Amino acid sequence: MEAIVPACRYTGGVRELLHRFKYGREECLAVPLGDLLGRAFGDERLSASSFRALVPVPLHPMRQRERGFNQAELLAGRVRGGCGLPVRRLLRRIRSTAPQARYDREERMRNLQGAFVARVEGEPGGDYLLVDDVSTTGATLDACALALRSAGAGRVFAMVVARG
Repeated sequence: MEAIVPACRYTGGVRELLHRFKYGREECLAVPLGDLLGRAFGDERLSASSFRALVPVPLHPMRQRERGFNQAELLAGRVRGGCGLPVRRLLRRIRSTAPQARYDREERMRNLQGAFVARVEGEPGGDYLLVDDVSTTGATLDACALALRSAGAGRVFAMVVARG
């Protein structure tokens, strides 16, 4: 992973909004949270790269059925309007994992081993930008980046609404 770029810190009102969005199934919050996420494009770590696509972090199909939507896909769709990059579902979560919140970084990495597979489009080596709602230790984003690089991606960056 080249860099994880957050729009803001995972505290206070942002934390509450993200919880309502993700667990309260308030899909309408994708609009203000996606707009907030779009601010991350101003970060110099992202402006120096020419990305092929926005890649939302996938949920396992079972979890997506439970929730009714993938929050990362909704955020990526909202950001796409401001940046013009296509949203591509290049990652698949092939193994259901336990919720990460109760684990430290090392346990999270073990929990995610073999959870993702990826494909890249076009010539190998292009840069991709992962999109997710929150990053705490970065373990999920690192696992996604590893899968993308194993499939032939070049550099992989990530942008998140909040980092804790």
